[in-house]
Amino acid sequence: MKLFSLALSPYAARVRIAIHAKGLPVEIVSPPADWRTSAEFRKLNPLVRIPVLVLDDGTPLAESGVIVEYLEDAHPEVSLRPRTAKALARTRFITQVAEQYVMGAIMPLFGLFDAKTPDEPAIKAQLAKLDGTLKQLDGLLRPGAYAMGDRLTTADTWLTPLRYMLEGLVSFSGRKEILDERYPAILAYADVVRRDPHAGRVWNEMDEGYKQFMASRTAKA
Repeated sequence: MKLFSLALSPYAARVRIAIHAKGLPVEIVSPPADWRTSAEFRKLNPLVRIPVLVLDDGTPLAESGVIVEYLEDAHPEVSLRPRTAKALARTRFITQVAEQYVMGAIMPLFGLFDAKTPDEPAIKAQLAKLDGTLKQLDGLLRPGAYAMGDRLTTADTWLTPLRYMLEGLVSFSGRKEILDERYPAILAYADVVRRDPHAGRVWNEMDEGYKQFMASRTAKA
């Protein structure tokens, strides 16, 4: 199998955590330089998005949620799913909150902070939206624990890159108040996943990707 991935992509990071945790022999590669306009890449994913997993028979799978669920179904030997239906439902709920609400509030802020003339009212409104979603997520987590307590699950494949993106947003914007003591469980979660051999590995990969991104910006300035 081959995974087209970008180091800083939080969506590709989800899949990489699952791959590492399961110990799967997947070749992880960068997409071609022209992937956004490439007809060949469009054949793999008509949405023209990263990640894309190409199976051994050439079948392409797109969208991180689809890929992670496929890996769980196809390679259940090392499971990232909880053992009970009740716990699995909660795992999926945490994942939904992370995906639909928190990430949805984070991503627009990078563009708002990167504008040549920042729109402060728009930034303030988006930060308020993020604050509301972070409070919701923080209430679902226990400080010092994985998303589901004592081990890595699919919820952590979502939360690890989300938590890194929050770290990156603070660094990118210079606004430390974005992530402070109002969210004790989210703050503590960074230490949990950094210690995990699989989530921590991907955290470091994302950090290296962020450094390369910022170096590229500086070189172009």
